[in-house]
Amino acid sequence: MESDENDPGLKSKNIDRPPDENENQPQLQTESEIEVIAYTDESNNNLRSHPDEYDNDPTTPDQSESESDESDSDSEEDIPDESLGTTILREIQEGTYICLVCTGEIDQHSKIWTCIECFRVYDLDCIQDWAIRGSSTNKTSKEWRCPSCNHATNKIPKKFTCWCGKITNPDKNTLMPFSCGNSCNYKYDDCIHNCLSICHPGKHPICGAMGPMMKCKCGKDTRQLPCLITPYDKGWRCEEECTVPVCDLNHKCGKGCHAGFCGLCQENVTMKCYCGGSELSLKCHEKVLKKCTDANGDSWIGIGSCGQTQKTYYDCNEHFELRSCQPPISHVRKCKFSPDVITTCYCGKTKVDVKHRTKCTDPVPECNNVCGKLLPCGCRCKFKCHEGECECISVLDIKCECGHESYLAPCKYVQSGMRPKCDHKCSVLLNCRKHYHRVECCPSEKIGIARERERKKAIRNNTRSNFREDDMSIEAAHICTRTCNRLKSCGKHECQALCHSGPCDVCLESTNEDLVCHCGKTIIPAPVRCGTELVCHEQCIRQPPCGHRPEHHECHDDSVSCPKCTALVTRECDCGAKSDLPGILCSQERVSCGKMCMVPKDCGHACLKTCSADCTKKDIHASSKNCQSYCKKVRTSCPHLCKLKCHFNKVGSSKNCDVVRCTEEISVTCECGRLTKKIKCGASVNEPSAIGSVLECDETCVAAKRDAALRAAFMGTPEESTDESIPYSEDVLTTFSKQKSWCSKIESIIRTFISDYNTQIENGVSSPKKSYHFPPMTAPQRKFVHELGAAFNAYTESQDIEPKRSVFFVITRLTTVPAITIEQALEHQAELEAEKNRVKEMKQEDIDEALFNGIVIQDLFFGVTIEDLERELRPLCQGKEDYILQWLKDSIFMFYSPDKFKNMDIEEENGLYLLVKSFKKVLRDKSLAFDCKLCLVDGSASFILKTDSSRANSVPVEEAPKQSQNTFDILQNDELVDGV
Repeated sequence: MESDENDPGLKSKNIDRPPDENENQPQLQTESEIEVIAYTDESNNNLRSHPDEYDNDPTTPDQSESESDESDSDSEEDIPDESLGTTILREIQEGTYICLVCTGEIDQHSKIWTCIECFRVYDLDCIQDWAIRGSSTNKTSKEWRCPSCNHATNKIPKKFTCWCGKITNPDKNTLMPFSCGNSCNYKYDDCIHNCLSICHPGKHPICGAMGPMMKCKCGKDTRQLPCLITPYDKGWRCEEECTVPVCDLNHKCGKGCHAGFCGLCQENVTMKCYCGGSELSLKCHEKVLKKCTDANGDSWIGIGSCGQTQKTYYDCNEHFELRSCQPPISHVRKCKFSPDVITTCYCGKTKVDVKHRTKCTDPVPECNNVCGKLLPCGCRCKFKCHEGECECISVLDIKCECGHESYLAPCKYVQSGMRPKCDHKCSVLLNCRKHYHRVECCPSEKIGIARERERKKAIRNNTRSNFREDDMSIEAAHICTRTCNRLKSCGKHECQALCHSGPCDVCLESTNEDLVCHCGKTIIPAPVRCGTELVCHEQCIRQPPCGHRPEHHECHDDSVSCPKCTALVTRECDCGAKSDLPGILCSQERVSCGKMCMVPKDCGHACLKTCSADCTKKDIHASSKNCQSYCKKVRTSCPHLCKLKCHFNKVGSSKNCDVVRCTEEISVTCECGRLTKKIKCGASVNEPSAIGSVLECDETCVAAKRDAALRAAFMGTPEESTDESIPYSEDVLTTFSKQKSWCSKIESIIRTFISDYNTQIENGVSSPKKSYHFPPMTAPQRKFVHELGAAFNAYTESQDIEPKRSVFFVITRLTTVPAITIEQALEHQAELEAEKNRVKEMKQEDIDEALFNGIVIQDLFFGVTIEDLERELRPLCQGKEDYILQWLKDSIFMFYSPDKFKNMDIEEENGLYLLVKSFKKVLRDKSLAFDCKLCLVDGSASFILKTDSSRANSVPVEEAPKQSQNTFDILQNDELVDGV
């Protein structure tokens, strides 16, 4: 007999049953007992629904009548007469239910949320705030806990629903607040029924319905029990015995009522063992009968082996064989070590000398050859000739189960039938033609690939005749076992079949309501299968809302609209410009007069809609939601214009224009200005603009810079003569002289913008504005801005098209502010020109008669600075502290006094002459310069009029001496050039 776990009376749900004297009885005996238990469960339904609400449990159903009678008077006072759901509803109706978050009252007008674990009710706003900012909220996992029961969840309540959750924002219900009035329809977890109560709070009542008709396990009897005690999982047993013979001894099955096969015979059988030495008791299905006969002629039937071993001697009485319990042999066997039996060595390759081995006890000689016996696995024994069993030590190359990888494995492992597995995942498409197998080391992969190849070949050759062959020939491993879950053609129900290719089968769901057309003349009686379409050929009786005569058409479903009215009427256009447009269909929704709206939107672009009511009657022309113009606003990450479609939002601020990288081309140069390259701006939200970036000078730049320095130091061939004290180009100066007011304004804007930028940097502003957009201007004006930007070492670029082409100015890391303004540069240039003219007007006789007033130091070595000269030469200048050392150009320095240009005397000139000798010695000993000489400098210290040389009357500063000369080259008076 089985245990009471199969007893239908002890099934099923998580309920508290009263103690029972017959707890160990296997099953219900009578129908009356079933009825009593069902009645007891129903009478205590409400009690067992909410066991946590009561402090004192009522009497159990199996107590005596006297005990229940004595407690009747107390039960009415101790047991509450309402459940948890009733309490919640009553307190909400009275407005006394407390929200644990805000400690306020919840009434019928509140919006609530209830916990699915403890059924506690909260204000929706309170529980949302608690879920986001409560003390139990985990900021990382977004998990929060119910304030009452600590039930954890990570879903933040967002909707106000009825108790059962079917309806959002339920209508006011005075009798049952927040109830939708429909059946709860909650599916019980442990039975087949649903909750039939009206949408309610709290726990669901225990199912009180009758269960389905259930057969016993053997199928001979049928019963119907209350759902509470219906054994859904284990079924129930009848009292009939199973009489099926289960063995050759005609033993009967002893399981009683059961399902499935009876199984092997479990009766115990006692008989002798094979050797006859003991009695064995075995299960009937474990016996193996053999006929046994001993040497004395006694016979018996053995049932099995007793496990004992016996010695069986050969005819020599020396050697024996240990045999486990087996039927006795009828004759004495010849010794297997006899010289007549063994005539060779163990491997059989060498004959045994019969003279040396005359009896079975003599040892068998071993030869020096390899054994080489053929083993059962097919290999040869690799040991030397030996006694005993051979053992295979071969290592074989074996494929994995799918054949994708090869491994080395011992022969014993190969013979065991096991195969290694690789990590290769199967790439075969399953029969559903949607999913791939993706199982590691699939043994059916090659078969599936070959099948798929043949399928594709048949499709190409148009020889595929039966599409069902694919499903019939597919491997079992490549059949998809997922559920389809796609909506069927009805659009309401999901396909529950296995995942498959092609369309799903028709929906077999049906309804118990008749399908009636709108006019009521065509009816399809129930049951009506899901997806059935009703076709009615009667005239549709619906009246159009416009009041005109209805169009002639057949009756149809409510989901299909009637034909549009074709009556001609007079209408007003959408924008309201014309109010009497004739010949318009009554059903025509939009009437256009063709006028285009030019009202600007919030984003600044014109509306450009053709006769739209959105821009006139509804007065929402400012909305830029559907603006089709291009943005053309200045990007925040770079000074270029945004090329995206207008993305102005409703609140009036521009969205980020930098979501895409800027593709405008810009020019970047190296520090020396020799290399120039066109690259993409590349500015975006996370990437800075390439504007202002500097290319790395290559080896050619370094060589060119070195050659220029060496040429200036040694060869004396200066570059084009320019006045480096003026940082502005000739075009800037010319334009400024013509348009002084406008050019001064542009220069002031740039200087102020750079000053503000530097101030923001000093104040710690993280992202100061680096670009300034000038308004549209003409080509000459744009050229002036470009030239002026070059003087400031800034980046400038023109953008947009004529006549709106403008220039933007961008500050880079190389940007500097010139020391003088354009106006000051013009004044300085005028002074230089005047001085140059004055020098040219000087007479040669005055120059020849003038005394030397300075010392020129020429041909400085590479790397020597003015600080080095000051440090070495200043100690020699005793009495000449008012003399200064000034750089003129390239590697030429001048030592002179600003106060003694015209009042030099012979004594001071002699002092300079003596100082030249001291300078020359120090310069050459310290390797500072090649030479120094007396010179005559003009009043502006810009020109060297003459040097201490008989071959020259005047020498320009730009001409540096060559390495083979120690004096300046002789030039004519009219070749004097500006100094630096």
